[in-house]
Amino acid sequence: MAQETAFDAMKSSVQTISFIFACFSNLILIFLICTKSPKRLGSYKYLMIYFCVFAICFSVLDIILQPYILSAGPGFIVITEIKKTFLGPFGEVCFLSSLCGCFGCILATIAIHFIFRYFALERKGKLRFFQREYLVGWLCIPGIVGAVWTAVTVYYCAPNDITLEYSRQLMMDHYQIDLDNVTYIGSIYFIKDKDGNSIPNKFALLGMGILFSIMGISLSILAFFAIKCYKRIKTLIYEGESTFTRSLQKQLYKALVAQATIPMVFIFTPIGLYLTLPLVGIQLEASGEIATFVYALYPALDPLPIIFIIDNYRYAIFDFLGCCHPNRVNADEEVTSVSRHISNCS
Repeated sequence: MAQETAFDAMKSSVQTISFIFACFSNLILIFLICTKSPKRLGSYKYLMIYFCVFAICFSVLDIILQPYILSAGPGFIVITEIKKTFLGPFGEVCFLSSLCGCFGCILATIAIHFIFRYFALERKGKLRFFQREYLVGWLCIPGIVGAVWTAVTVYYCAPNDITLEYSRQLMMDHYQIDLDNVTYIGSIYFIKDKDGNSIPNKFALLGMGILFSIMGISLSILAFFAIKCYKRIKTLIYEGESTFTRSLQKQLYKALVAQATIPMVFIFTPIGLYLTLPLVGIQLEASGEIATFVYALYPALDPLPIIFIIDNYRYAIFDFLGCCHPNRVNADEEVTSVSRHISNCS
């Protein structure tokens, strides 16, 4: 790398701060889940812990690689300064691609989250499909999706002459990055023929077609169950015999909105624009720079809705800080109401 630029310094600071906060917030949530959850929360507790562990692993990977997610003319490129390690060139490409695979994992984990949420709200006994061996199967799905995403990225986006030709000078001019001194993956959607005309790069477009298909399937499942959750929660808000039960339904509704908004703002929209804008001929360098920052921020922000919207966890934070909450439900009513709610969901 050449002399550090302002962008380099800002990127490094954001990624470091996000890593520290992601580890802290997710470890706090894991502690709260293990110690402050309702006694009969069921398998959802393990799903939440799984999501937290994944977020921590994602942050560790991000801080090690500290990627540059950049626009490369009619395509994209992802760069890390990790080079000439014991992994070898192919291993380094696989390592960098695994960070991209985390995007597929995020899609799958959020989709599973909404599936579980709907089964719980539906109250027809379908939560049995999230118990014992079924739960193990659900937890394997994000890993499988991430592995497929990583494999496709390695095969279709590994360094090649086309990416090098189109990106070398651009990276040097705008970011002072010499591609010979870094590990990178990328894809150029359109190339020049011998007459100078722009033609589709079929190999690159095929790879992106596979990734977009995975993304589309995951987002469709997510949207389908998110809408069903929304409709079901609207009908449940005023059901239940106790104040706590009604409050719980409102919490679920608020958490649903927040948990859908955060990944939409920090993952799906910026990464989606980053990948699709070059396809329609829009070369916007800022899309890659924004993606670099928000990709690091997501795991740090993801646990916050659960911590501050779910009463059990929020009250625990208030207790630790020595604060009080005027609308707090007493413990006896909470235990009784939660037990009734979970029993109805099972």
